Amino acid sequence: MSRPAEPQKKQELLEQCLAAAIAVGAFDSSINAIAKRIGTSGRMLVYHFGSKQEFERQLIGLLETRMREKLWSFQNVFMKGSAGLAEPLLEMWEHLTSPEMHGLLKLTMELNQRAIQGDTETQRFLERESQQWVDSLSNLTNDKTAALSLFHLFQGAILDFLMTGNVQRGQQTIKAFTETLR
Repeated sequence: MSRPAEPQKKQELLEQCLAAAIAVGAFDSSINAIAKRIGTSGRMLVYHFGSKQEFERQLIGLLETRMREKLWSFQNVFMKGSAGLAEPLLEMWEHLTSPEMHGLLKLTMELNQRAIQGDTETQRFLERESQQWVDSLSNLTNDKTAALSLFHLFQGAILDFLMTGNVQRGQQTIKAFTETLR
């Protein structure tokens, strides 16, 4: 007779695995490497999640929840009534480029690579996340075109930041773009 599932333990493992993935900015390619990183065994992860595919699906689902929480926290910054767009957007940029966010940004770039390679589940995940950001920016700007432009600006600036480490270039671009919206 098999042991009953332990939902609390499963959630704890999932949280630990996501924290480890964010810390290194990558999903490890093997379930054993992930397990080792958090001090458990691959067999324990398979026991709780059934397969590597299901484990990754749930891990990406948890990442989606964390990203959505970040989105809502940024939305709250925007809703505090800043006189213009520049200040809250630059505050968001500062937060996104902070050391604590670096692993999360790298992890999203890994997901982008998976989507580019044709992983349809990852493509759907990224489409949902992108739409959430565009909708949030639309609420902020009251202009869908400006929101989409801001979304693409941030995507490019984040990619540039991850490749070069240059924070100021993205900051300058955000400032310049918000000037065009006046």
